[in-house]
Amino acid sequence: MRNSTKFLFVLLFSPFLSVGQFNFEYDDSIGVRIGTDTLAHAWVGGLNYAQFSDIDIDFDGDLDLFVFDRSSDNIRIFTHENDGAGPYYKYLYRGKTQLPSDIRYRATAIDYNADGANDLFVYGVGGIKVYRNTGNAVNGNQWEVAKNLLYSDYSGTSLNLYVSSADIPAIVDVDNDGDIDVLTFHIGGQHMQYHKNISMETYGVPDSLEFILKNECWGKFREDITTSVLYLNDNTGPCSANVPNPEYPSHPDDLKSKPSESYPKHSGSTVLAIDMDNSGVKDLILGDVAFSSMSLLMNGGTDVNTNSAMISQDNAFPSNSLPVDLQLFPAAFWVDVDFDQKKDFIAAPNAKNVSQNEKCVLRYKNLGTNAVPTFVYQENDFLQGEMIDHGTGSIPVFMDFNNDGLEDMFVTSFYRYKPVLDKECGISFYKNTGTATQPFFTFIDNDLLNLSTVQIGLRKVPTFGDLDGDGDKDMILSLENGSLSYYANTSVAPGITFANPVINLADNTGTVIATGAYATPQLFDLDKDGLLDLIIGKKTGELAYYRNTGSSSVPSFTLENDTLGNIDIATTSPDGYAAPHFFRHNDTTFLFLGSVDGKLHFYTDIDGHLTSGDTFSLYSDNFLDIDAGAYSSFWVNDIDNDGFLDLFIGQDLGGITHLEVKPGSTAGIDETIKTMELNVFPNPTNGFIRAASTSATFRFILTDLFGKTILFDEEFTFEKEVDLSSQMAGMYLLISEDDNGNRSVKRIVKR
Repeated sequence: MRNSTKFLFVLLFSPFLSVGQFNFEYDDSIGVRIGTDTLAHAWVGGLNYAQFSDIDIDFDGDLDLFVFDRSSDNIRIFTHENDGAGPYYKYLYRGKTQLPSDIRYRATAIDYNADGANDLFVYGVGGIKVYRNTGNAVNGNQWEVAKNLLYSDYSGTSLNLYVSSADIPAIVDVDNDGDIDVLTFHIGGQHMQYHKNISMETYGVPDSLEFILKNECWGKFREDITTSVLYLNDNTGPCSANVPNPEYPSHPDDLKSKPSESYPKHSGSTVLAIDMDNSGVKDLILGDVAFSSMSLLMNGGTDVNTNSAMISQDNAFPSNSLPVDLQLFPAAFWVDVDFDQKKDFIAAPNAKNVSQNEKCVLRYKNLGTNAVPTFVYQENDFLQGEMIDHGTGSIPVFMDFNNDGLEDMFVTSFYRYKPVLDKECGISFYKNTGTATQPFFTFIDNDLLNLSTVQIGLRKVPTFGDLDGDGDKDMILSLENGSLSYYANTSVAPGITFANPVINLADNTGTVIATGAYATPQLFDLDKDGLLDLIIGKKTGELAYYRNTGSSSVPSFTLENDTLGNIDIATTSPDGYAAPHFFRHNDTTFLFLGSVDGKLHFYTDIDGHLTSGDTFSLYSDNFLDIDAGAYSSFWVNDIDNDGFLDLFIGQDLGGITHLEVKPGSTAGIDETIKTMELNVFPNPTNGFIRAASTSATFRFILTDLFGKTILFDEEFTFEKEVDLSSQMAGMYLLISEDDNGNRSVKRIVKR
């Protein structure tokens, strides 16, 4: 007989269960309406500083949309679908798991070896890293490093092909010979380098990535150091000798032999190279780090003269339509996003933390052809306009504001862009206009109580609860400086009104409660005495616990523990931005803790461990493999009253993602361990189930969704009856193992 204690430990704490036992899956069935539009991608999670390219992620022969967001290196993938009513994009949750894990700063998908599958060109230290696409429909997405770093021949010396981490180069076939070249600004940022790929010349095929610097001043133009002015027919610096392989120093290593004043620097540019007039040579659409417009440079050459000079410029591109105007540092992308086989023009900001982070993806429809495109403005919120999106660092908070039995949704954030080049924070209100079993959120207000106009800073986080015993929900609001304000609810349906705030909320001793900047509060009856306590997540990564020692109508908060649960999630940096969400399941308290790392930190063993020195059990610091990029936050409820938990995730890109426990699904469980044959019936059940196996002997453990043991049996043969009649309605896991180590995980639905 196997050791049952060891078996129990392995089942409860093995990595596959710590990830999979909740069985939360992405769910977009809850409708959200803004104005008259029911959002197509409501729960995708937002966009900030997006980059766009094509990729066939599902191997179905059509091109899907790959969106890389410079803000904390987020990835969104939208598959190209067609259900008979026409083509559309469908969000692929966790699509980033189909790609390499080390993508930073920039990414674009391009087929460099002409095998029909787009490869990945991403940031490498000081330049460009390339992943070869080796996946297929049978084996799925697979990637091999083709080059850890691209190198180029700089006048006889092989050095890394330098591209600033801030820049977006043009990776395109410049000379029309069938292989992929690179156009990028040199280290000073004033002149365009042309790095020619010599794969076709050397091997007759495009599958090699060997480059030589062919022109230090391609296009014969210069960008001004401090402005967006472009000088055509420039004759300064490298442009004075516009020949292949010039001797003018062009690489960071060359700085060792040149005084720094020889390299005036222009600090950032984005480049899109396309042939606008079917002349056979590439024209350029440029974005500048310090400006909001884009410029088009027209090339005066032909396909037999790819080193020709630029002859004209449009500094308000596209001047035939509404010109690009994006704060700050716009980048351009050329991709078909409306399924008409003509590549459209997309512009999005590229400066992290200072650019626009709402309504900042401009779409221009191509009304011409791919050979001679004509771009006409359509919208300033492509994809974003179909999402919940409120800037950077969103935090969802749910509360039944009007006591109609339906929880409404409030979304705050770290900040949202405010013209011009400023930031603000407001709270958005989505009223639940659905039913108890079919929630539906309708956008009501983007600035609850006009809080964005009050000079109280960024990352204002509300928490709600009836603190004065009058039957409605009052609000405690954290301010940027770490202090709290108390707003008594004075609403009369259907409005939302609060009394003037009591600022600098104090504890029972009269001391102002202040736990440091960017605090995240939660009202929750932590000690189960019927009174709402106050827990505050600190920027520094700890939790403070103020126990309510007052009454149901007159709260009084007493500092009980300044390091609740002995938690400190700021382990790799000074900041943690702890965002607590305590909740109960089957009368047991659990904690989902958000953090600046974008992960879900899951804690158990909370009840009875609230005093100083007590430690919560860290079940996982990356639960469910959730990666919100940065500034994660969480809310758990049963919004549709179906007995299965819902999970709402706030994240760096300013939107909300919704997941729900899905009965009967095996998502999140490692398929390689489900080798034991086990039949369970009836399922769902009102009472008893029978578990039958072909194995001679096997053991089982029945847990709830949080790993708490409900039943455990040492050993039985072929078949076992399990009594669930005394268990609450919900979902459970029946985990079994036979003598050969084969395992089975079955989800049991108790009605």
